[in-house]
Amino acid sequence: MFTTKRFAFNVVMNWVATAVGMVVPFFLTPFVVRNLGPTAYGVWILAVSTAAYLNLFDLGLRSAVIRFVSKAEAQQNHEDAQAAVGAALWFRLLIAAGVGGLSVVLALLFPHIFKVPPDLQRASQITVLLCALGICVTLVSGVFGAVLSAIHRFDILSSITMTQTLCRAGGVLLLLRSGHGLVALAILEITVVLMAGIATCAVALKIFPDCRVKVKRPDGETLKEIWSYSLTTFILIVAVQIIINTDNLTVGAFLSVGLVSFYSIGGSLIAYSSQVVSAVSTTFAPIASGFEASGKFEELQKLLIRGTQGTLALMLPISLALLFRGKTFIGLWVGPQYSQIAGNVLQILMVAQFFSVVGATPGTIMMAIGKHKPVAKCAVAEAILNLVLSIVLVKTVGLYGIAWGTSLSCLILYAVFWPLYVRKVLRVGVARYVWNCWVKVTLYAIPYGIACALADRFWHPRNLITFFLQILATLPVYGVCIAIPFRGQIYAAFERWRKSRRLQAEAIL
Repeated sequence: MFTTKRFAFNVVMNWVATAVGMVVPFFLTPFVVRNLGPTAYGVWILAVSTAAYLNLFDLGLRSAVIRFVSKAEAQQNHEDAQAAVGAALWFRLLIAAGVGGLSVVLALLFPHIFKVPPDLQRASQITVLLCALGICVTLVSGVFGAVLSAIHRFDILSSITMTQTLCRAGGVLLLLRSGHGLVALAILEITVVLMAGIATCAVALKIFPDCRVKVKRPDGETLKEIWSYSLTTFILIVAVQIIINTDNLTVGAFLSVGLVSFYSIGGSLIAYSSQVVSAVSTTFAPIASGFEASGKFEELQKLLIRGTQGTLALMLPISLALLFRGKTFIGLWVGPQYSQIAGNVLQILMVAQFFSVVGATPGTIMMAIGKHKPVAKCAVAEAILNLVLSIVLVKTVGLYGIAWGTSLSCLILYAVFWPLYVRKVLRVGVARYVWNCWVKVTLYAIPYGIACALADRFWHPRNLITFFLQILATLPVYGVCIAIPFRGQIYAAFERWRKSRRLQAEAIL
């Protein structure tokens, strides 16, 4: 059952897992780039991005499982929960078998699609094959991961994710120090994914008995219900995958494999920081489903506004630091030769990141309450516009044109879509939504942005330790400013905490 304490614990565990997921790759990336070299690292990024497209064969089933299981739990309907899990598992096993065959085709075609040097072609094929087979494992175990999400056990999922990240990092260090290359990294990747998948399945089967279903073809009614929801989600996932992975692939196809390293370094910082948003927004899905099932419409409105404010408030200090100090950071992180190009890419992509952040909470809520068809249509439009603009601009602007294609497509569509759709579904006015969810928090963060810009201009760090100390020194500016618009909520939370402490003391006496 959902409680405030459970929600808080889930968020904390997700933050811890997110921190691990950001910090470990942060320190690992320069090591991998130096040991593989720009070209081999570019091939690795392309192989991972190519294999990631196979996640499209999820067909929206993960979101369907979260929605139907969380709704069934809220209504104490165990038969519906079992039907949803059984149908999804049956689907996923069939899909995984098909993806296994497609993996071989992708591996054979990979060196012919991208400009892979002859000496890396065989290694690139094996790498793509193993990464793609890892997706097959994830497709099956993902059903049980979705169940854990639906029953609010993000703490377990976070623990498995952290363990997976640490094991992967340790293996990468050992392999590259021993002189191994792409193939060894791919073998490590599929091994870690397999172990994480087994752990996820085992835990879900133990704590949620409704997972113990027979693998058989579900009845027609269940298939129709699951598919009617997951089809729209599938379209949304296709669009999101195109948006996320197209940039690196476009660089590799239209420019060179070597430039993928420069682009991916800037893009990876966006991805790392966006994990902060995901850590919070993913916990909203089962909550929103529960509110909808219970008819608590006003609670959905509060979740939208407070959730968006919270995710944006968490994201802005990272975003502003990267916007004004990103080039300095990249130079200290992976080397000065990457700072200018990767830093420019990073700054351009910050536009897309802002709108992705403010769209994360409403997107999660719409998915949870089954109102995501227009969201999917908007995402498809963004994916098409992104691809078209990137291809057009790469021929005129070069590498930066691809980044502008991503940011402009997000700006054009999301600035219009979300205010209007939120008004239609959740009946939150456009002015109220834009002010409370976008403008209010951003305005109070401006002094921190100025502090970052001044620090970068007049306070030059010699190493990463000094850089992070400078960030810590300027963070109080953000803390003071951002506390102003939320002083009422902060005071109320403090009073509740003080009251609970007083009651605990009285109970002891």
